[in-house]
Amino acid sequence: MTYRTRFLAASGLWVVAVTAVLFVGIQAFRDRLPDPIASHWGFAGAPNDSTSVAAFLIFVPVGWLVLGLAVAGYAARGWRQRRTRAAAGAILAAGAVFMIGLAALTVWSNLDVAEWRQARSMNWQVIPVLLIGALAGRLGWFACHRGPDEGAQDTAEGPELALKPGQRAVWLASVSSPALRAGGWLVLLVAAATAVLQPWPIVLSPLLAGAACLALSSARVQIDERGVRVAFGPQRWPARLIPLTKIDGARGETRRPLEVGGWGYRVLPNSTAIMLRGGECLVLRLTSGRDFYISVGHAERGAELVNALITERSAL
Repeated sequence: MTYRTRFLAASGLWVVAVTAVLFVGIQAFRDRLPDPIASHWGFAGAPNDSTSVAAFLIFVPVGWLVLGLAVAGYAARGWRQRRTRAAAGAILAAGAVFMIGLAALTVWSNLDVAEWRQARSMNWQVIPVLLIGALAGRLGWFACHRGPDEGAQDTAEGPELALKPGQRAVWLASVSSPALRAGGWLVLLVAAATAVLQPWPIVLSPLLAGAACLALSSARVQIDERGVRVAFGPQRWPARLIPLTKIDGARGETRRPLEVGGWGYRVLPNSTAIMLRGGECLVLRLTSGRDFYISVGHAERGAELVNALITERSAL
């Protein structure tokens, strides 16, 4: 049985099992619940909204089922990569704990009360569910981060550029995130509109958030004899320099954000990523054994120069 078959079979059984637990668990206490039941709580912990038991009985299991099938479908498309399988395992584990915990807390709060407004308060009880969900996600990641990257390159290094003795070379490339840029401008427009009616302390938060989105929506990658430097935004800050002495080799790959942990700056157990958009990525194999992913166009050319500079340095 291949890793793909085992992984998809285990994922499918997990989704079905959690769906059954949610449905049977809620149904078992249905006679002890008011109808409607409290379904939302305010910041003070008091219930402030309700829904019918039938709707709750359908919404929670079906919501989980949709999430589980979506994650399983995502994993089925990118099953060849361990990181894809690991990300799917983390989402399935954390999502299951969260949905079961949410359902259990809701049932407990409404258990044996006459009507939904008398439901028990709920505020801090959500924190253990979130913490256990995070732990489950971590365990799911490690459990599914197994087996080989089928069809992946066996070597850490890609092609190497031929440099003449004494020749100096610099490689520059840039990448941007249209979604992050659009989001930044949108938040700034909201801040500007809010400034007309609200005092400045209230406007400050969206103003700073919008400016931060714009400042981090693009990056420039520079490769030279010092190493690989990634600088964000037109202000070229913050920046990250990876010296050549810490790089074993480089290659170009095509990656989706979820395969490396998501958008932005991501740190995973075996890799780090600066991901502003999916597609071509410059992959640096570090001396520590980690992979460093940088989403940028023409990544193969950048990898060639990195490998040439490493070879030149080792010859000195």
